[in-house]
Amino acid sequence: MRSRGEANQLHETGRYSITRPAIGARCQDRTPDEVAHLKTITSLSLLLALSSWGQDKSDLTVDQIVQRHVDALGGIEKMHAIHTFSATGKASMMGGQIQAAMLMKMKRPSSMRIDMTIQNRQMVQAFDGSTAWVLNSAAGPTKATPEETREMRNSADIDFSSLVDYREKGSTVELAGTDDVDGHASYRLKVTRQNGRVEYDFLDAKTFLPVKTATRRKQMGTEVDIEAYPSNFRPVNGVLFPFQVDQKAGGKLVVQLTIEKVEVNIPLEDAVFRMPELSSDAAIPGKKF
Repeated sequence: MRSRGEANQLHETGRYSITRPAIGARCQDRTPDEVAHLKTITSLSLLLALSSWGQDKSDLTVDQIVQRHVDALGGIEKMHAIHTFSATGKASMMGGQIQAAMLMKMKRPSSMRIDMTIQNRQMVQAFDGSTAWVLNSAAGPTKATPEETREMRNSADIDFSSLVDYREKGSTVELAGTDDVDGHASYRLKVTRQNGRVEYDFLDAKTFLPVKTATRRKQMGTEVDIEAYPSNFRPVNGVLFPFQVDQKAGGKLVVQLTIEKVEVNIPLEDAVFRMPELSSDAAIPGKKF
């Protein structure tokens, strides 16, 4: 028989502190109804504690979760086999009031360019691996601000996942808990990039595909919560890419991006991503390039 001290020991489970009633030790002093009542309270307390543990902890380690995520996308070998990426699509803004044609090009290790045509005006954001620049057809190309450069450097990841090769990229990853994202039980992973930026990646607990990415960005001097919701994953050369991405800022939907066509491993010259010289005709406002 357990001692009274053992029977009343304090158990810490999840967020609940449970003192187990001394049913066996004091049973002779209680009526049958009191004993039944204590057993019910104990069972409910343990059930709540186990439920809480399941919400906050995982049987998988961070590396196991990341590995399943990489495998779900197609595997590291197939991902590394993609050297260039080109996607055409459209962006819907202001509840569909503004439609923009979009062309995105990427090249390993870290070059990116996005061309958008909005109401007959061309806009470009690009990063050549060291220099970020922007273009508005009414003003010509200019170097990006430090904050824009930081964001474009983070976005110039052809793997489309900050978890892939995260150690090689100088990032750290922590398991920050679990969440429900639009009905999907999800792992919440905290990613701290080499430049200090923190983002949270949410992976579906069944498919290990991303269902949400959350971070904070400075817009017009104010920190804003930015959330991206990728969906409609389709295979391209054995690797899954999201063909739909909804982006929210401050909790409000701002952009719906729909990909219509994806091509990989097509020839892309480095010059495509470089900022045009101001003295060249490429800098003429409105010129397509």
